[in-house]
Amino acid sequence: MTDYNREELSDIFQGLAGLFLVFGLAIAILTINGSVPALALIGTAVGLSIIVGCWVGTRHAFFMASMIVMSVILSVFFNFGALFS
Repeated sequence: MTDYNREELSDIFQGLAGLFLVFGLAIAILTINGSVPALALIGTAVGLSIIVGCWVGTRHAFFMASMIVMSVILSVFFNFGALFS
């Protein structure tokens, strides 16, 4: 396996890890509270991204970006009815 393939695989796994982490957090919040507070979900993802960014730098940029993007998408998804009522 070349270094390029290894780097691409790492980027894919980072994106999937961020996706599953935020989705699991949203499902846990939904189970505990009965609804997902949008700002709490987005704030948690942004805060964790800041911590990871300060800790390891930009090496895990895909992980941080996928967490933030998925938290925004899932916040809209779980609160879609409240947005337009």
